[in-house]
Amino acid sequence: MQKRWAGLLLCFLAAAAIPGTGLADSPREAGSGWVIVEYRPGPGEALAAGDASEATHSRAYRSLPVPPGVPADEYAALLRLDPRVVSAQADATVFATALPDDPYYGPEQASYLGQIGVPAAWNTATGKSTITVAVLDTGLDLAHEDFAGRLWENQADANGNGIDDDGNGCIDDRYGCRFINLDKNRERDCGYTSSERTGAVLDDHGKPGATSHSHGTMVSGIIGAAGNNGKGIAGVAWDVKIMAIKVLDCGTLAHGGLPSGEMFNVAEGIRYAQRMGAQIINLSLASAPGDQKADNPALREAIQAAQNQGILIVTAAGNHGSNPSQPGPGYPAAYTQFPNVVAVGSTDNTVGNTWASFSAYGPAIDFAAPGFNIASTTRTALGSYGRDKGTSYSTPLVTGMFVLMMARNSGLSYSELLQIAASAATPAPPAGHGQNWAGAGVINIGAALERMPMAITGTPMHDWKDLPPGTEVRATVDGSECGSTTSFGFGPVTRFVLRVKATAESAGCGAPGKTVQLHFGGTPATPTLTWGGLNADLSVINKDISTVSPDPGAIVVQPLGNSWSNIAHLDADGPLPNALSYLPNNWVAAMRWNPGSPGEGGGSGFLVAARSAPAYVSNWPSIQRYEALWIDASAANVATLNPNPVAGRTVQLMPGWNNIVYTGTSLPVDDALASIDGKFELVMRFDNSTGAWLTHLPGRSRYLNDFGGLLKLQVYWVLVTEPATLTMN
Repeated sequence: MQKRWAGLLLCFLAAAAIPGTGLADSPREAGSGWVIVEYRPGPGEALAAGDASEATHSRAYRSLPVPPGVPADEYAALLRLDPRVVSAQADATVFATALPDDPYYGPEQASYLGQIGVPAAWNTATGKSTITVAVLDTGLDLAHEDFAGRLWENQADANGNGIDDDGNGCIDDRYGCRFINLDKNRERDCGYTSSERTGAVLDDHGKPGATSHSHGTMVSGIIGAAGNNGKGIAGVAWDVKIMAIKVLDCGTLAHGGLPSGEMFNVAEGIRYAQRMGAQIINLSLASAPGDQKADNPALREAIQAAQNQGILIVTAAGNHGSNPSQPGPGYPAAYTQFPNVVAVGSTDNTVGNTWASFSAYGPAIDFAAPGFNIASTTRTALGSYGRDKGTSYSTPLVTGMFVLMMARNSGLSYSELLQIAASAATPAPPAGHGQNWAGAGVINIGAALERMPMAITGTPMHDWKDLPPGTEVRATVDGSECGSTTSFGFGPVTRFVLRVKATAESAGCGAPGKTVQLHFGGTPATPTLTWGGLNADLSVINKDISTVSPDPGAIVVQPLGNSWSNIAHLDADGPLPNALSYLPNNWVAAMRWNPGSPGEGGGSGFLVAARSAPAYVSNWPSIQRYEALWIDASAANVATLNPNPVAGRTVQLMPGWNNIVYTGTSLPVDDALASIDGKFELVMRFDNSTGAWLTHLPGRSRYLNDFGGLLKLQVYWVLVTEPATLTMN
């Protein structure tokens, strides 16, 4: 038999290796199938590319049509004889996982959405437009009123010019991409003319009068149809972007009108979603139960790549539960080795969320969600709204849950989201078959949102400089302990990752409006954080949080060196030298930097006041409170009463160096100098005790600067580029 088809093998391999042969665009004979071929690196990569872009196809893989009359498995065996081929196996067919039901218009959603806590969740989050969900399905009605403003767009290839402008392997993919193989059935029933990867993602499932239609549009609507807009239905997430990836056909007569596609194209769709920025992938499809061809290396590699990028894949278990010989989930839901693959079964929400008899079951199932009479959007030409049942429609309820969870806290990993969702799930009643059908349980979206922690990632600091690794980091809310961790070294900096518990997880902890206080090494840090309310993101990343040296008390003590020291004059205005009576008796001279203001010598330089010298030696007759001065004295320190400066003091700065006394609240340098943002180039401070100059260069890495903040009643030098008014609040 192998000799019989050897000529065909050589012919097809040669054709596959020549770009533009048109193999992919020639409808194959119905029923002959497809084979997934993995090629060895090197010359075979050109063979793998064929007439499709390498950017679209999974690297080193190609889907080849089986010659008419040749069994797919036999053709795969022949391909494996070629030394350029690593593996070849027949591709599996995947199907939409919907079950027909009577059309329903003006649907009521309150019952099943209430059962899984959606209305309660909407009090906390309704979504976020920065979250993109890729829906691999029959496509989407792009003009539907409930998707206005909710379509993901690829602006790099949105001009409809028939060219792959961004080189991603898909032509004009403004709203997504189509991955459909052309065959006779699809040519006849769906009107397809090509297997080319294009942005033709309109939902074409079903015809007028059909009891089941609009599969992709329904799935997308359950996830993200506009809410609170007075129209149609509300998706679980009102604000989200839908990326339409068409991997299922219109529903050919050969499959009884049920949309179908190839598993290789599902893998390609996953790769596309990953490259184009989706955070969640919804797969309301599954292979036939027990079809081992569906477990292919291209699919596994695509899922692994998504996992490496932190992408959740939420997939339907399938509607095989009533099949006593093969009740388990189809692929990809059957995978248990990929923690980012979430397999979803259905409940019968009309009977207490018990097991839906059609829902596949087995060890792989992670969650269950309502699967009966689920209302959603349909193609506008077929009525705009309807309802249906099946694991296809349970799956997007779970996807919608993860959208809301991501909106509530964008800083959590998929594994953390899964853990929270599992802890919030309602235990599922046992089914008669005695097997796992709901995993962690029936989803409770409201409870999951209530359990979302605040996630804080940053650096523990004192005066905005890193504390050492090993520093204890704690969070309290109204005195309750709500989270703790220890900082760690990360190259030249110190980092911490802290989860602050919500009150639903630990009584008395985070809730909207509550104040979160961080402590570094037992000392309260500033600023505090507010636990946000509706649609607030509880992810806090790289916020400047620091313990701060306390402000001076009633007596301000300034250290002095053995020679010149730079200090603040905090006493009253007065003539010199008498106004400096608080200085030690051995002081010799005082100087103030003159930045060149008119009337004071006409140029930059120092004004001098000598203590015992003749008057002509001095050119600095008087001093004002909050002026900075240099003093030549030998003493440990100088002490004065705290004048308690009023907030809002202003100082006029001249181009060049300015010596100032900072009287505002202790803050990071950029915040303290916000009123002259863009006008200062360098900040310096003289350490009287050591005689060293310390510097802070704006924009430079924190660990390269000597100090990170301005402290109240300390003296600084500021280099400005133009006249500016510094306001110290």
